[in-house]
Amino acid sequence: MPEGPAPPPPPNLAPGAALQQPEGAITVAVGLGPTAPGTRPEVQLVDALERAVRSSAAPTTQVRRLRAGVGDGKQVCRERRDDLVILVEYLADRAEPVLLPHDCRLDRPLGVRGADAASYPELVAALWSEHEALVRDGAKERRRTRLGPKVRTGLIVGGAILAVGVAIGVVVAASLRREIVVLTVSP
Repeated sequence: MPEGPAPPPPPNLAPGAALQQPEGAITVAVGLGPTAPGTRPEVQLVDALERAVRSSAAPTTQVRRLRAGVGDGKQVCRERRDDLVILVEYLADRAEPVLLPHDCRLDRPLGVRGADAASYPELVAALWSEHEALVRDGAKERRRTRLGPKVRTGLIVGGAILAVGVAIGVVVAASLRREIVVLTVSP
């Protein structure tokens, strides 16, 4: 038996394996909020934000870029794809854009950051430490239910069978109902 480190495990070639996030990684969505019109400086700010989020060392991240006009952080969180959403937005009392983070796991907004925070790789660490502080203070995380493809297919097929069964039942019930029509002819 040769001495030395064990060989690395073979890569996972199962379908969808590339879409799975590494253990401990969080998913962060970045983009323009509804109040940002999408000017060149705002798009450059989102680009810088995306680079900073990708370069986060702890926690590790997977970044998803949102299309313009997708909605506010709460609406994006309803998709249940992300752990954090960071949008470039405008507030009524500020002339320059700000970063509005929303914690999807806790379903609550986090502290507003200035536009200059978009270029700091420590931004995600600061937001995640704010998340962990809220959890320590008693905030409850949403339950993460991930349905596998077989379960999802089973639910869809079950719903289709139920719908077809109800339709056939209505047709059979309508055909069994007796109807008597009386025609009277008067001169």
